[in-house]
Amino acid sequence: MARNFRDKYQHEYGIAQQSDEPRPHPGVIVGGEAGREKRKEYAIVFGSKIFGSIAAVWWMFTYDTGWVEWSAFIAGYIVLMLGIVLGFHRYYSHKAFETSVPMQYILGAMAQMSIQSSVLRWAADHRRHHAHSDEVGDVHSPWLDGKGKPTSRLKGMFHSHFGWFMDDCVTDMSIYGKGLADNEVVLWLHKTRWFWLVFSLIIFPGVWGLAFGGWDHVIGTILIGGYFRTFVVLQITLGISSYAHVVGSQRHTKGVGTARNSFIFSLLTFGEGWHNNHHKHPRASFQGMAWWEIDIAGYVLLLLEKMGLVWNVTRQPKYIKSESGEWVLAERKIAPKRAEVEA
Repeated sequence: MARNFRDKYQHEYGIAQQSDEPRPHPGVIVGGEAGREKRKEYAIVFGSKIFGSIAAVWWMFTYDTGWVEWSAFIAGYIVLMLGIVLGFHRYYSHKAFETSVPMQYILGAMAQMSIQSSVLRWAADHRRHHAHSDEVGDVHSPWLDGKGKPTSRLKGMFHSHFGWFMDDCVTDMSIYGKGLADNEVVLWLHKTRWFWLVFSLIIFPGVWGLAFGGWDHVIGTILIGGYFRTFVVLQITLGISSYAHVVGSQRHTKGVGTARNSFIFSLLTFGEGWHNNHHKHPRASFQGMAWWEIDIAGYVLLLLEKMGLVWNVTRQPKYIKSESGEWVLAERKIAPKRAEVEA
């Protein structure tokens, strides 16, 4: 593990750090400086999104807005969602494919423009979620609180959708940070995470507004195409952690926790809504199992593979319905350079 990370970021992300609080699970650090730093950072990040979004709504009802502001919103939404799905999730969390170092930087930067966290923390938290889905140790289960205690449905939904950001439980990087905390690309992205916040909220939409509408559109584009856009993307992404573990269909019931599939969330998240499928085969690059299970990010990934920008793409195994109506494995089609890695 990189010495610079241990020296500079141990207090933020808990590399083998001890605290006075008992651990609900070996991979969870409770309290201490790491917990305080987590709360402080998320308070700044989400406070800015909330207040900026309130200002954006006020701006919509006070001033005229048009294609300049909303085109920035749409363009930013596409960039952020692809960054989250292909960067945060399928590459850094699960290594569903391989790619070059420049592409690692690009996908990581796109992901961090969502201002949900750094690649380092997002991926480590997500790995812990999969290791203990809806069990003690899960980061954001709607059935448990952050310390693994059963909770009511209302409290659980709040915890899984937003509350877990504000608790004092931190993922232990010494357990879930393999390939992250010793990765120079990830460390650079982590160190520059505040730049990507400013770039996403202010610079990108501000330049967009100036270029396409002039100075009169800069503030409105920053509010709508910056703050409001990141807030909307956040709520939709968090819906996978909360609603997609409570509402929806289940093709698989074993080894998936309470994860469910949702067609609507799949459209909004470019494929992440097939959450039950994903929990069954987390390292698959494509989350749809049936022809009608649309996975926009998966299509983009296949295009990148054709272009030679990614390779060794892990395929989703094929399922067919048995005579009893159950989904069972059919013959697998596996990428030629690498066998599929099961969950």
